[in-house]
Amino acid sequence: MNVQTSDHRGGSCRTNRIEARPIARLRHKDDGRVIGLVYEWNTGETQTAWFGKAERSFVTEELR
Repeated sequence: MNVQTSDHRGGSCRTNRIEARPIARLRHKDDGRVIGLVYEWNTGETQTAWFGKAERSFVTEELR
């Protein structure tokens, strides 16, 4: 699994990552396959987890 992390809170993080929850699916732009998930950590950081190599073109589907 290929993962990328991004801090959307701005500034440094003093809280340890303890728990993450999925907040969105990443779907292939052409055929709609689920190709990854976006997780949000308890710190506010998000992390993209790809099922294979990272794609440049995709559609984000928020989970409710």
